[in-house]
Amino acid sequence: MKIIAACGLICSECDAYKATQAGDVKAIDEIASEWREQFNPQIQSADVWCDGCMKDGRKCVHAKSGCAIRACAVTKKVANCAECDVYPCEEIAAFMISVPQAHKTLKELRGE
Repeated sequence: MKIIAACGLICSECDAYKATQAGDVKAIDEIASEWREQFNPQIQSADVWCDGCMKDGRKCVHAKSGCAIRACAVTKKVANCAECDVYPCEEIAAFMISVPQAHKTLKELRGE
């Protein structure tokens, strides 16, 4: 089953999501190490566990650290930005420039 984040990233294809669902502590530790190098040297393994940003359960550091896109989708009660009546807003448009796969996913969801 494909799980899609508010922004159009495909959670079910994310290494953090897959490792969480498998309960793979070693993979979580490896991802935390990668994220420390890429994003923030303070990231710990506990920050990686994720059940998907729009699902109940654990949220990775990206989702729980104030993701404006996720917060907006939750407030508007939409599953993802493709369902929003003001799509594409400035926030998601800027994100899609740097993450073209998310843009592709949202376009597909909108039937474009």
